[in-house]
Amino acid sequence: MNRPMVTAIIPTFRRPHLVARSCRSVLAQTWRPLELLVVDDGSGDNTPEVLESLYPEARDAGVRYHWHTVPNGGPGAARNDAMNGALGDYFAFLDDDDLWAPDKLEIQMAAMLANPQAGASFTQFIHEGSPDQPKPRPEQMQDGWVFESLCRGTTRAHLQTFLVTRQAVLESGPFAPLYNFEDTEFMLRLALRVPFVAVPRVLTTICTPGQTTVSREAGLEGDLRRDELKLRVLREFAAAHSQQERYSQPALDALRARVYDEHIKHLIWLGRVDQARQAHAEAIAACGPHEALLKLRRKLLRARVAGWFGLKLKKP
Repeated sequence: MNRPMVTAIIPTFRRPHLVARSCRSVLAQTWRPLELLVVDDGSGDNTPEVLESLYPEARDAGVRYHWHTVPNGGPGAARNDAMNGALGDYFAFLDDDDLWAPDKLEIQMAAMLANPQAGASFTQFIHEGSPDQPKPRPEQMQDGWVFESLCRGTTRAHLQTFLVTRQAVLESGPFAPLYNFEDTEFMLRLALRVPFVAVPRVLTTICTPGQTTVSREAGLEGDLRRDELKLRVLREFAAAHSQQERYSQPALDALRARVYDEHIKHLIWLGRVDQARQAHAEAIAACGPHEALLKLRRKLLRARVAGWFGLKLKKP
């Protein structure tokens, strides 16, 4: 088998009933030569048996396939482990419950090879059951140097659609050892170092996660913890990367304002109006009078009035 040019990486955690399906969407790719690396993030169930059962299919598909188990350290650490052992010059990432179209890598590699200055590429995707609602919208598929537009939300890139060069990862660094928000932090760091190529084609399906998904921890208390993590990560990002040529503090503040907006809403829905008002003042001081934060003033007033009657606003 020729040395693979592309390595597909799937971290998995307690999804034996789904990971095989995701793996098969990689084995069905039209691009060759191809490597598939799956990292079992300490599932402790029958995931190893499921992954081992895929060896014959991978061999028949002409794909170099390997899997191994590591101590549970989160999806970022699992992806880093795979990249450290990968043979490919390009890395593509897929979660264990999502799917690629068969020509995903072929189309994306063509775009990358046609733009050799680019270090990363992203595509459109759909959510399972909503094939007529592709995301991002075409106007959110900007490419080139996209750090500012990623922060402002005028460009939206999803990691499951991502293809990145090994060299770009070497320049910007691996995933942070986080259980949440590691994908956004990784892409922002890359966007400071390399231009992106947007491929306006639906080539990935994002499937509805179950209760075990890290990003869907049940309850607003979990939302608050994720909010606090995101705000901390963005503060640390600013401190670490503010001297980069492509860095923009106003752009990062726009992203922080959106995170604060969600954080304050979560506090409101929990009925913690005083904390919400304090967080709102903190957000204005940190990010300036961004539109999202200004719009919250009316909601905060409504929440305060509701509190006088022992009520709280409901999450929409």
